[in-house]
Amino acid sequence: MTYSIEAKELRIGKGVRIGEGVNISCSGGTAEKIVIGDGVYLGHHIEVDCPIVEIGDYTMIREYTQILGNKKCEIGSCCWIGQYCIINSTANLRIGNGVGIGAHSQLWTHIRFGDTLQGCKWDDDKEMLIEDDVWFVGHCLVSPIHAKRKSMAMLGSVITKDMEENHIYAGVPAIDVTEKLGTQYEDVSVDQKYTIMNKKLEEFYKINPQYSRSITVVKKWTKKQDPNVTYFNVSDRTYVKRLTEEEIEFMKFLLMKIKFYPKSFIIT
Repeated sequence: MTYSIEAKELRIGKGVRIGEGVNISCSGGTAEKIVIGDGVYLGHHIEVDCPIVEIGDYTMIREYTQILGNKKCEIGSCCWIGQYCIINSTANLRIGNGVGIGAHSQLWTHIRFGDTLQGCKWDDDKEMLIEDDVWFVGHCLVSPIHAKRKSMAMLGSVITKDMEENHIYAGVPAIDVTEKLGTQYEDVSVDQKYTIMNKKLEEFYKINPQYSRSITVVKKWTKKQDPNVTYFNVSDRTYVKRLTEEEIEFMKFLLMKIKFYPKSFIIT
């Protein structure tokens, strides 16, 4: 593999996959800090040009995406960023856990071009916050907004205003269509989650009989735990991170449809 990462502080987790032609630096030089979490996938020919970039566990960034800017870019765990996206951090950009950014989408934290000496008023930077479980379906253009958790923008949307929790938006410019389409998420009981997860676990072991069945699904945490077991708690969406090969492969098996976060590091 031929890729380049230049950073004064560099942390790369376990099970990371980096494609051909990936270039991570800062304005052609050395970035201050680059953190790439466990199980991250960076596809071919990704360009990252930021002083500080933090990418959470099991996030997938697909081919030919560009992450560019002169401020911090923080991307949570279990995110999906599709092919040919542009992620801009001219101002600070924070993307939470489980965020989907479909192919050819663009997230911008600034507006800048007109000649300010001649009186152009359109020149601004603004921090962008994308909370957990937000989904930009694809080909979305996003201004520096606050997208609240579980909100969703349909294909080709142009987002210029904040997105409310678990609301759906569509159009140019995007408007709230939740009343017409319903919400992105519905309530699921702990018992239902427990049943679904155990079925997924059995499916995983059927495909991978070589593993020792050291993963257990639970409904609540108990004080007594086997140190050789990775527990997945469906009530709070967390798991005990032990970084065994079996655990890593199970996490990859679940993604992108099902997402869990380490108990000590969940982002809220």
